[in-house]
Amino acid sequence: MYQRGDRRTHALPATGRERDAVEFCTGGGAGHLQRSNAHFGAWMTALDRVTDVNGQHFTASVGTGRADVNTELTWAVGLLMSAIILTTLGLRPRPAEFR
Repeated sequence: MYQRGDRRTHALPATGRERDAVEFCTGGGAGHLQRSNAHFGAWMTALDRVTDVNGQHFTASVGTGRADVNTELTWAVGLLMSAIILTTLGLRPRPAEFR
């Protein structure tokens, strides 16, 4: 609807109806007399609903992602420390062979 109104806004001055174009762009109105501002308001309301849904999903996903990273990070650090300790214990006898 907003795009049709935009096309109308550009078409009116081309036919010499600048005053009608200005009235259409700046007026409010309701029903079949809606003007460009009313169309834009309806479009923004619909867009806000979509972005709110996406924003809520993003916020929930960030929380879940952080929890997953914290859990996996703990495991990764634990496994790394285990590998370091086991490697050290495994290599410890080797320098003793050279004494």
